[in-house]
Amino acid sequence: MAIGLVKGRSSVFLKEEVTEGVYVAPTSASDAVEVLEDGIEFNYTRDEIERNNLSATIEVEASRVGQKNIAGTIPVEYKASSVAGSAPRGDLLFKSLLGGKRQLASVKVSKTGNTATVIQIEDADIASFNKGDSVLVKEAGSYEVRPISAVDSTPGSANITLAFALENGAPSDNVEIEKHTTYYHNEGGVSYSATHYAGGEIEEAIAGLKSISASLENWSTAQLPSWSFSVEGLGLERQVASPAYTPDFSGDALPPVLLNACIWINGVKVSYSELSMSLENTKSEIKGPCSDSGKIGARFTQFACSGEIVAYAEDDDVERFDAFNNNDDVSIFGYAYNPTSVAGEGKEYVAFWIPQAKVTSIPFGDVDGIITDQISFKAYRKDGGDTVFLSFI
Repeated sequence: MAIGLVKGRSSVFLKEEVTEGVYVAPTSASDAVEVLEDGIEFNYTRDEIERNNLSATIEVEASRVGQKNIAGTIPVEYKASSVAGSAPRGDLLFKSLLGGKRQLASVKVSKTGNTATVIQIEDADIASFNKGDSVLVKEAGSYEVRPISAVDSTPGSANITLAFALENGAPSDNVEIEKHTTYYHNEGGVSYSATHYAGGEIEEAIAGLKSISASLENWSTAQLPSWSFSVEGLGLERQVASPAYTPDFSGDALPPVLLNACIWINGVKVSYSELSMSLENTKSEIKGPCSDSGKIGARFTQFACSGEIVAYAEDDDVERFDAFNNNDDVSIFGYAYNPTSVAGEGKEYVAFWIPQAKVTSIPFGDVDGIITDQISFKAYRKDGGDTVFLSFI
């Protein structure tokens, strides 16, 4: 018997379940997810049922254990796939959290007559575009990402409208629009199984997992952004076993360093220090005594998105305060990417788009003595399925 499992040799594999709570083992190395070492955990507890019986002494009777509870945290870097438009490694985490996923599967080429806010699209291609998705307009030497605010499928004049203007004006005729994957809220997120090899020697097989919430972390100057997912499941088993597949992340994209990672509020670029965001489902458990764990499954009953932007206060207007004071809607958009050797062009973009939100508070703060607006916000639905969009390009 050897003592001393090394955490750095651990690995995690995720697999979508066909039936909620029925464990699915990994089938290839591609099922591995590159998780952050700090924060990864799976906790298994059981409710204690006390037995308060009268006996000859006041000593405590042996208790029983009841319902199983599995909860954990899966932290991952916020990064795109190395293959433009493909889903990131953490695909199941986002699908479970938000429920909706769609893709622009091929590069599209615009028609002529584009403007800074309207891109002309071929009739045959317009059905591939969706309101809320963020698109990368690949103008040579001036790549820019914008969310789509409207899609017009009128034959002969099909187009997409961007939520706000491209900084460098109208793109060229026949400009390329890159592939992307977008996650959005749609009830009924998937369940998945996780296989955790602790130290590469002890296998934890966890079934019925769902992503209950996620927090965007480290979105600040020159840092590496990440998502921390809080997960809950239905069952966990542990045995001595080594992974059947060796994870290989050597071909994966790197996370973006947050430089040239801009944020816009109502289409206006903001000078800011940091941003945080929380996506949270309210979960209701379906319990039953016929189940081994005491739980048959779980359903989400509410979804909320909130966050905070630490923006440097301006000395010539109070528009952000007025939006709070008047309870006006605000939109929030931001993206980050990895640069290429060509100036003005990037790759492996990640973008978030909140079409409508309310500022819930905006006190003054400071960063190293520089006054800031501490902008707390809460997003809300309008048409449904449009609270928040996460795009990977």
